Amino acid sequence: MPIYRNVVVDIPPGGYIEKSDQSVFVKDKNEYDPVRKFNVVKHVIIGRAIDPQKMYPNHNFRMRYPEEYKKASGAKELRSVKRIGMYAVVLSIIEKNSLYRCLYETMGIETANLIVDFCMYSILCHSSIADRFALEMADQLLFSRLLKSGKDISFLFNHEDNIERLEKFKAKWGRACNERGTESVWLAIDGSNNDCASKTADIAERGHAKSKKAVKIVSYLYAVDSKDGTPISFDVYRGGCVDSKSVLKMIGWLNAYQIKVKGVVVDRGFATKEVLEMLDQNEMQYVAMLKGDTNAHNEMLEKYAPVINRKFDYMLDKYNDDGKTDGVKTFLKNDCVMYGISSDEKVKLFSTHSYKAFVTLVFDGRNGEKRQQHWYKTVSNTATELQRELNQGKANVDIPKEFKNCIEVREEGGEKIVIVNHKEVQLSGDRKGFSSLATSVKMDAKESNAIYTLRNSVEEDFAIVKTQLGYGTTGTHSETGIITKIAVGFISSVIRNELLKAARKCNLPTNKIVKELNFISMNLDGSEHYFVGHVENERQKNFMKECGVVPSDLDRIAEAENKRLTSKEPNPFHKFPEHSAERGEKRRGRPKGSVKNSSTNSSENTSPEKKKRGRPKGSKNAPKGKD
Repeated sequence: MPIYRNVVVDIPPGGYIEKSDQSVFVKDKNEYDPVRKFNVVKHVIIGRAIDPQKMYPNHNFRMRYPEEYKKASGAKELRSVKRIGMYAVVLSIIEKNSLYRCLYETMGIETANLIVDFCMYSILCHSSIADRFALEMADQLLFSRLLKSGKDISFLFNHEDNIERLEKFKAKWGRACNERGTESVWLAIDGSNNDCASKTADIAERGHAKSKKAVKIVSYLYAVDSKDGTPISFDVYRGGCVDSKSVLKMIGWLNAYQIKVKGVVVDRGFATKEVLEMLDQNEMQYVAMLKGDTNAHNEMLEKYAPVINRKFDYMLDKYNDDGKTDGVKTFLKNDCVMYGISSDEKVKLFSTHSYKAFVTLVFDGRNGEKRQQHWYKTVSNTATELQRELNQGKANVDIPKEFKNCIEVREEGGEKIVIVNHKEVQLSGDRKGFSSLATSVKMDAKESNAIYTLRNSVEEDFAIVKTQLGYGTTGTHSETGIITKIAVGFISSVIRNELLKAARKCNLPTNKIVKELNFISMNLDGSEHYFVGHVENERQKNFMKECGVVPSDLDRIAEAENKRLTSKEPNPFHKFPEHSAERGEKRRGRPKGSVKNSSTNSSENTSPEKKKRGRPKGSKNAPKGKD
């Protein structure tokens, strides 16, 4: 029975110390032994003595003296169910890609564990609100020994040493990425920026907030692996304005780790004449998403939209009738089909400037269908609501800006009627799903879209960081807190990127399968030990396998948690269980046919013959009487 060596209690009245092994026992009620015909006193061991007054308790003590144990341990009762699925896949991921090592070597094991816990919270709950952490994560198996409060999270974000520690973390992570084979990256300049609650931090300043609010903002820059979109590094900069210094600083940092910058992918919010000219001046290749109201996008739509719309000839990533299959995409069930065409000459990007670049028009059929239907429904609902207000006696109604070209109010026969311009609605609907990419050099549609699709994983990361991970508003007030919170968002996006890749390989929606992981749990038995009941379905098993987890690993994780509960270690270091036979790893014992165990292989059994009795002929000790 395990001893709770992290808890010290008083030896209770009636407790005795066994001198031979220092075990502490109490005498239970007498039981009559009919064979020996006298009462036998039963001894129950309740712990191990430290000195004549103090002891380490065991489970028997905990059951017999619950109030004393609770008072001494200061811990809440163990939860009868703990969710284990998310912990298992995250531990496998961060151990395999060295993220955990980079964190604890630079931030310390306690902070590293809390950061990983908060990342799991962000991914599971799509939130970064610290005050809800304890409530949402109470039934999760965590990296931290004890469930932390919102106050603990706030202290984490605002620790005075964070800036220095995070710089060391970035260096460790960059080195680890290089060791894993990352040789080149695309810089992602993202137009996303965070509303900032701070009124004093120098890093926050007024800018064009995406929330449309008149608030201070901060922005950030990501570098991603050009092969699979894995986030490699990040930087935080003032306000919402990207300048060449920010980009050149990131390039210099990456070069220090022998990582080449192939080019820059620019979000539509940053695709301005000033930014693109800055990239040209620094001889950096770029792929930039253009806004829907730019001259180049409208020109490409007029010329090519009817040509490529759902036309197989312009389908990207399809087989090209050349007898080659290398590099040809194998479409999965949930993959969307993209269509595209590139301009032969440079196109004027902005109506007010002469700046030109090559442009690719891309059409996403599935996205276009969804957006078109949403547009039609929104137009109809808006017109209905406006007419309802007029019918209720309202003198005038305000038509939202996005509907001014297709909805108007006319007066007919003394009544005001809402009129919908069907032609304009149809024209706008037909344009849904189209986007335009500006490129510094001539590329075909497949190449430019592939580069931007690579950046899509980062765009998803930014969207996740801002919405699904809940980092859209930086609620911290200090500069340290702002940078730390964005850094934790970056770490969350590294983990979620691995979950995303595993889900794609299994042809599963990421958010849905992550939620399904929460159904995998371990339960508390009568001896207060956790065990796994194993009710995983095939989807969960396949996804976990892609993340490096097999069902037997869950049992080992439960065993490790049972040991952790009785250990003295306040901030445990976590290690993924040893490889199991399910992975086809080497088993214990000598393999068949080995030299020392050659008898196991009958075809190669070369054991020597047994000796016969007596001395061999010609021995020096000849028989008597024969000289």
